[in-house]
Formats: sequence, structure tokens, C-alpha cells
Amino acid sequence: MTGNPSPSDRPAGRIGVISDIHGNLHALEATLEALRELEVERIVCCGDLVGYGAHPNEVIERIRSENIPAIAGNHDHAALLLTDISYFNQVAKEAVLWTKKVLTEENTEWLRALPLSIKDEEDDVLFVHASPKDPGEWNYIITMGDARINFNYYTETVCFIGHSHQPFIIENNDGSLHCSTRPEIDVKEACRYLVNVGSVGQPRDRKSKPCFVVYDLEKKLIEIKRTNYDVAAAQRAIIEAGLPRELAERLEYGI
Repeated sequence: MTGNPSPSDRPAGRIGVISDIHGNLHALEATLEALRELEVERIVCCGDLVGYGAHPNEVIERIRSENIPAIAGNHDHAALLLTDISYFNQVAKEAVLWTKKVLTEENTEWLRALPLSIKDEEDDVLFVHASPKDPGEWNYIITMGDARINFNYYTETVCFIGHSHQPFIIENNDGSLHCSTRPEIDVKEACRYLVNVGSVGQPRDRKSKPCFVVYDLEKKLIEIKRTNYDVAAAQRAIIEAGLPRELAERLEYGI
């Protein structure tokens, strides 16, 4: 398997951005198929490959086999005990400790080597998991006030994030912020953007379908996308693995 390449190693065109897979192999496979159908040239993952779901090793190996650049998320670090899990709820703690136990040595070391951010200088894009201000502190960007602060901590035209599992597109036009009410936005010459790409493996916006983003560099268009997957199969895998049943149930309701 290959390492963790730079996004600029591949040609420009359409970039698919995914995040928060959380060990949900069924959702990942469906998302990768959707991205293939959309003819994206490359894919980048904004972290949290593991945690909650029943297939952490399989997810990592799929990402590695596809040569997808990835960054570390808080659940990735938690599974390595590189971050404090005392603030995790009981269900999340159980999932973290189970994940740590089942990860192979090779996949553990691969997770350990993931960076906290990726800069694509050629296309003027930044990828982080939680926030550009403090990538390793795992702070959430929830409010427009949070967004305003974080715009001060990167200079790229677009910053893609995950972490909250809540997709959004915020446009910054010379300090005036606008959160799009539509799932797509035209990238304007004088504006900058903060984009949460949502979650592939555990959506939390009351939609069960995996969420991801496509950035068309030629059309200057950012789109939030959804696809279908076998939720029941992912639920069965969680239950059969002995993980908390709550983790299976929430997938159906997107909470």
C-alpha cells in the first residue's frame, strides 16, 4: 500500500472531500462509488476514519488502497490514546477502547503518522479536521462567530473541515459572512470560504445518507452531496461486533 500523498500530486479538476467515516465501511464504499460516478479526479479525507463503527481496519485499508490523502481527527488520535478521552461520553469511550483493541499494528502506525492539516498550494485549499485556528485542540465551528474567528487563521480561498458532522458553506466577502441556504455555491474571485463537508459514516443533521463535498475547480463550484447506502448492514455489523446498540440505532435517524 502507498503512503499519504500530497493532493497536488494529482491533476486539477474535481476534488471530492470526505470526512468522519467512523469505521462505517458500508457508507464509505457507497460514497466512493458515488464519487467515481461524479468523475472526481482525486479525493481528500478530513479525518476521523475510526470510532463508532465496526470496521476501522477495513476503512483504513480502503483509504490506503485508494491512495487518498488523509488528516488526523480527534477519534483517530483517541484510538491511539494521543488525546484525552475523559470528555467523551460513555458510548464514545467504549467505541474508542474497542477500536484501539482491534486495530492492527500496521494501521495503528499509519494513523499515528497522519498530519493535522494538508495544504494544497496549487489549488489554494486547506484541509483540517476541526478548525484552522487550533487543528489539534478539536474545537468545533458551530456559530457564525466561530467561523469569523477561524477565517483569520488561514489565507487559502477554501478551507474544508469536518468534526461536527454538520455540513455548511460559509462565504466571506471582505468580512461580510453569509451561510448558504443551498447545498452549492459559486466560488467568487474576491471571496473566501469555510466548508464543513459533513459526515460519511455518522451524519448528525437528521439525514441518514452519507454526506460529502465536490469542489469543481474549473466551474468554480462547491456542492454538498448525498448518496444511499445499506444502513441495515452497517447496523448489523455494529451489533455483531458487540459495540453499544445506540451506535447502530442512531445511523437510521441521522442523530
